[in-house]
Amino acid sequence: QLFTMLLTLSLLLLLGTLATTTTADSTSDHAGLVERRYRGLKFGATARDHVLLKPRMEPLDESFSVCGWVKKIRPGEWKTWFAYGTSSNNQEIRSEDNGYFQTLGYGVDIRSKVTDQLGIWRHVCHTWSLTTRAASVYFDGILLGSGTTPSGKKLGLDGYVVLGNEFDSYGGGFADDNAFGGELFKVNVFDKELETAEVKEMTDAGKCSDVEEKYGRSRYLKWEDLLLEEKSGNVTEIDVGCTPELTEESEEEPTEEDGEEETKSTEECECEQGDGTVFSRWDLLRGDKFFNKTVSVELVEELKQTWDILSDFEGATVTERFIRHFKLFHNGKTCDDFSS
Repeated sequence: QLFTMLLTLSLLLLLGTLATTTTADSTSDHAGLVERRYRGLKFGATARDHVLLKPRMEPLDESFSVCGWVKKIRPGEWKTWFAYGTSSNNQEIRSEDNGYFQTLGYGVDIRSKVTDQLGIWRHVCHTWSLTTRAASVYFDGILLGSGTTPSGKKLGLDGYVVLGNEFDSYGGGFADDNAFGGELFKVNVFDKELETAEVKEMTDAGKCSDVEEKYGRSRYLKWEDLLLEEKSGNVTEIDVGCTPELTEESEEEPTEEDGEEETKSTEECECEQGDGTVFSRWDLLRGDKFFNKTVSVELVEELKQTWDILSDFEGATVTERFIRHFKLFHNGKTCDDFSS
């Protein structure tokens, strides 16, 4: 039915029965399509400044790894950058920027081994599994401490996740003293206990790498998805220095030659690349259902079977420039496009 709907829309467009709207947008907006996943978050220093969400946690009940790039700005202790609390335990997971961590309510205190480095990005990982019962903490790829959780104890499942504070009650109880007040980047939650070599690989690759993406669906809570969550108080997206620079050529209208370099290979299907002017599947975005709308999780789910690349652009607005970009650089037709 999805493909039938898309085919119908395409025919309507070809017949000129769907109106198109030209929307002006800036070069910075165009850059934002590609680069949002490279944005960081900066948190204020009050209890109101946080990101709160309630994801399904079943994939993490027997193992997890919380990893991210953390910049401590506020001096002192008890500044929490990641926490997870349930109705029965407010401290299921708690990660502070000074080296104190909680796993299933059991603490790992490595504060004596962590030197406060204000304003410096550090890679931090907090790992655990039911099998090993080991709750381990890594700073900059080095295992600094670990603790042991009780045999058979799993992660609670009815909780909330918060970035930028910790829980003193179920789903809330935030305090100014626990406000993170720093910066975060590429915080991902994996459904496995990462090994020491894997944690080191992430650190060594640097904060601007894409090394985390190789874990596929094991990267259960993704940074790019966390960026879409509602932000409370003073939480802002920031440039962390990882956004690829736009060249003068890319700021102008793309050329066919550029498109040939960036378009995905379709040699196996002998399908042709679009030239940015002829009709292609991307023209469907001019339909009323999509045009001037935000690329949301729901829209991506609806189209992902044929347009997987859209998942990298959640949060962008569908405009004329957006469509032209895809027609030239990402036409990449496959042999079963528009098939029923």
